[in-house]
Amino acid sequence: MVQYLVQSIRRFPMRRIALLLVLALVALGLAACTERMPTAEELVSRMEDARATTTSAEATIDVHVESPEGDGALTVQGWMEQIDPSAATGHPNVRMRAEVTAASEPKLVGSTMVSDGTTFWLYHPTENMVVTGELAEIKELAHSQRSSSPPMLNDLVAQGLDAVELTVLGIEQVAGQATWKVEVTPRPETSARLPLEGLVRATLWVDEALALPLKLEVNASDLGQGRIEVRDLVVNQPIDAAHFSFAIPEGATVLQAAELIAKAQEQHAASLDEARTSVSFHLREPSYLPHGVSLVEVRVVGTSTVIMNYVGEQVSLSIVQSNEAMIGNEREAPLGSLSEAVMINGAEATMITNSQTQGSMLRWEANGIRYIIAGPLPPQEALRVAEGLR
Repeated sequence: MVQYLVQSIRRFPMRRIALLLVLALVALGLAACTERMPTAEELVSRMEDARATTTSAEATIDVHVESPEGDGALTVQGWMEQIDPSAATGHPNVRMRAEVTAASEPKLVGSTMVSDGTTFWLYHPTENMVVTGELAEIKELAHSQRSSSPPMLNDLVAQGLDAVELTVLGIEQVAGQATWKVEVTPRPETSARLPLEGLVRATLWVDEALALPLKLEVNASDLGQGRIEVRDLVVNQPIDAAHFSFAIPEGATVLQAAELIAKAQEQHAASLDEARTSVSFHLREPSYLPHGVSLVEVRVVGTSTVIMNYVGEQVSLSIVQSNEAMIGNEREAPLGSLSEAVMINGAEATMITNSQTQGSMLRWEANGIRYIIAGPLPPQEALRVAEGLR
């Protein structure tokens, strides 16, 4: 029963809902004051300093997403309040609540995330399902998800702001407020290490008076694009403590975060041998790899997909094999990329390249199995890897 429920959660966009809510609430935790347009470094410093001055915030957040999974929109009402510093860290704890009040997909309305600073609850009203646990478990789950990501991506995440460049473009009006318009782009070395579909560019509008992000637009290339906009913002005002408590509805199915973490860890394949026995098709392996490249990680998604990640000093790549349709597999090439038809051992394939990032993505289907080879490597190398799969 638990396994069925876990699979149901994965099919339903609950994870995406939670992520959107968290992203939206990030805007509620920053504030600072200034009198002139800052440099990028000054802006970051002021936003970080503002964590100590914003003790509470309430806002309405509009979220719009366009992705291979479909387009959608959410309106979220959010509350955030700092509470006493924890004894363990000395940093302020935060309690928060976010409710979906409107959505393009009606069944998402009423979805709620609540944290009292120690325990969290994620509630899905249509399924009458609650996921709950300690905040420490959420951190463990996030760590396990990072551990299952390609090492090159983990390294970039660890770099944080060091992996991107910020450029203050000027002042614009957003929701009647003067804001700094900030361009966020990957550094050249970051772009060179990301697979073609992983490129992300963003524009951020930061309130001039509060140093609070009021709007964020993200273009993630083939993964889609989105926009988050904050309105009706109130900061540093008392908030009813009832907002940060949650009563589990009668008859609701309750899932413990610890159980979900265990399930996620069970699905991680630590070796090629485990991957071979996890899927029902013949797992092909490369007989050719670029010089210096070696296998560093294998991931299994459900019982249908295997991702093999290879890393070298000069290039890296991922080989994906699946007997199910893969999201984005039939989409057009991202803007600024070149798409061309090629042949791989008699099978028609599509090669997508990007001259700016030196990235390549090769996708094709053979005998009911779908393949993708992607990464910052020359197209001719991607072809040689594909032709050498055995």
